Amino acid sequence: MTFVNRIRQYRVYRRLIMSYLVLIVMSIAVVSSILYALFSLEAVKEIDRSSKQVLSHVSYTANVVYQQIQDVSSQLLVDKDVMSFFDADEVDKLKNYRAYMIIAKVQSVYPFIKDISMYNFTNGEYIDTFGLPRDPKVNARSNADYLSFYPRAAIVDTDASLRLLTFSIVPERKLDTNTPKYALVLDLDEASIQNTIGSLNTSSKRGDTYVMNASGEVLSHSDAANFMRDFSGRHEVKRILGEGRNQGSFVQKTGGKKNLITYVRSPALDWYFVSSQPYSELLSNIHTLRSWTWIISLLLIVLGVGISLLLTGNFYNPIRRLLDQVTTVQTAEQAGGTLLHQDEYAQLTNAFLHSRQSAERLESKLNRSRRVLKSSSIVSLLQGIDKLTAEQIGEEWGKRLTGPYFRVLLFKIDDKALFKQTYPPFERELIRFAIGNIAQELLGGNFENAAAVTEDELAAILQLPDEALGDTLYLTLSEIQDAVRAYYKISVTVSIGGLCDSFAGLHDSYRSAQEYGDYRLFFGYNAIIDAERANRNRDGDLQYPTFKERKLIDAVKLSNAKSVQAGIADWISFISACTYARAMQFTNFLLLTMIREFGPISELGGTNTNGLYAYFHLIEQVETLDQLGAALTDFCGRVVTVMEENKQQVASLKSTRVIEEVKQLIEERYADACLSLEYAAGQVDLSTGYLGKLFKHQTRSTFNDYVTLVRIEQAKRLLTSTNEIVSEVGAKVGVPGAAYFSTMFKRHTGMSPSQYRENHRITG
Repeated sequence: MTFVNRIRQYRVYRRLIMSYLVLIVMSIAVVSSILYALFSLEAVKEIDRSSKQVLSHVSYTANVVYQQIQDVSSQLLVDKDVMSFFDADEVDKLKNYRAYMIIAKVQSVYPFIKDISMYNFTNGEYIDTFGLPRDPKVNARSNADYLSFYPRAAIVDTDASLRLLTFSIVPERKLDTNTPKYALVLDLDEASIQNTIGSLNTSSKRGDTYVMNASGEVLSHSDAANFMRDFSGRHEVKRILGEGRNQGSFVQKTGGKKNLITYVRSPALDWYFVSSQPYSELLSNIHTLRSWTWIISLLLIVLGVGISLLLTGNFYNPIRRLLDQVTTVQTAEQAGGTLLHQDEYAQLTNAFLHSRQSAERLESKLNRSRRVLKSSSIVSLLQGIDKLTAEQIGEEWGKRLTGPYFRVLLFKIDDKALFKQTYPPFERELIRFAIGNIAQELLGGNFENAAAVTEDELAAILQLPDEALGDTLYLTLSEIQDAVRAYYKISVTVSIGGLCDSFAGLHDSYRSAQEYGDYRLFFGYNAIIDAERANRNRDGDLQYPTFKERKLIDAVKLSNAKSVQAGIADWISFISACTYARAMQFTNFLLLTMIREFGPISELGGTNTNGLYAYFHLIEQVETLDQLGAALTDFCGRVVTVMEENKQQVASLKSTRVIEEVKQLIEERYADACLSLEYAAGQVDLSTGYLGKLFKHQTRSTFNDYVTLVRIEQAKRLLTSTNEIVSEVGAKVGVPGAAYFSTMFKRHTGMSPSQYRENHRITG
């Protein structure tokens, strides 16, 4: 058969070829893409590191320039000729000339300084080294710090202007007007910074490099048109300023093109040196590499096609020979007509698995029907049916269960709530079925038995040779419990029903086994309970313990946790000697009495009484005394919590009223210099220490601080509304002594009383 005919006729052959092709193509594509991506990533990282190094050098150079600016300003401000110019009240041409010579000499030493200018605002004189006009911003920044910085464009003539970075130093101001007496201004040429960047960074010809301050204003840019522009609205600038780091890099898409943004921050100047380089330029060589990568990948794919055809032919031969043995011409015709639609796998599957599936389905149905029928018969027998049906079941099982005695065993899974929470319904059913198999297998070694699984328990009918319960039965039941715990990590409690001598009496044995199973409450999990053990040392005539009930209620009223736990333990100890019915009855009486006692308190605390009645249902679900004790503890804890919350609410309201009374006292007596915490404590009948702590907790301020704030506010009012002298104002607010009052006022407001009054009048 030729290659083309195989492809036309057999679907599996076509699938094999496609599978190999897809596998080879995907493998080559993934490997090539990963190698290309890794190489690109490393190339970008290397460029990023190079850009950061360049910007770091520029940032360091800027820091050196800034340090030199400080050195130059310090040098000039201690020169006698410069200070003579600044201190001159009248115009003195000689002093001007000497000062000019000094700044011209300094400017010639530092070529990066474009211009040095000096302003004497007293006599109006102005000199500079480059011949620039006066900068109006120098005087406009009268409220600036000692050293101010800003970019500006200075017009030299009508045809040209300079881009300058200006440092303005104002060493001294007038005391009366707070305006500068004189100023020293040093102008840096913005082009010098851009030249420094350009001399170091030659990796990108089409990228942008610029310097900006912390507000996003451009101080220097490779494009002169962007000087002093506000870049704060750009996405990359927002991200740089928002990250708050000294250096970093990221990829930003601008105008549909990807750019690598790299920046370095100068801590001394708080400048950001930013480089923006287009990805297309960074990876120009990588694009060529990508083209060659895809060419090689295509060649490998072509080679993979040939390998796929070779592997397919070798792999398909065994399938073709097997198909020839199990199919006929009629099968091919029935399969669907044209050769292109033949499916060899479907034909083989139908030929070999059809009979097996039919047999398995039939066997599964028979087993399921047998189990359901048997389990249903046992459950009906145990729950009580008429005598005739019991006799019919007896005749059916007569060959196996011949008596003469029978007992019913009940296996209950412990901690039912946890069991339901841990396993979904289907898995719970499987575990019950598995426990039934374990029980039947282990019991079958010594006893004839039949078992049925219900939703909540496993019931087993056990045939015994005599009336006594021998050690063999107890050992077997313990072995069953150990096996269940080993396999499924759960425990099982077993209860043994009463003895009967016929199938008709199994109903009574089943009821007694259910009754004994309830005694798991006293014996705990993984117990084996029979009639003797359930009734041993139990008094069915015990009277309700009213004293123990009152003791527990009193402990809850006192909110004494230890007493509550002791009362619950005493109660549990008492009911452990009762029968199961008495224990549950007495516990329900206890809950009812406590709900009546504490119901009004619970409703006052916002707890619905119906929530307390829910504990009746919870008590019915408990399986051990420990769970019962936990339920009672939770009930009492809930009541105690509501009582404590009520007490805290009352105490909080009382404290709030006391603090409001003290505040009112301060508002009325702030003018009294003798007002103190001791006096206030006496007015509200509290100790000084307790009132101080309570006042600080409620107001987040000490008593004395609060009094001082009230006095300061009253002093502000008097200073702005009257012309009284400072000492009189201090006396009226309870702070005698002008000096002490002024000191206290300035510490809280940042200015003296006189300054505060003057500033208020100016603003008014």
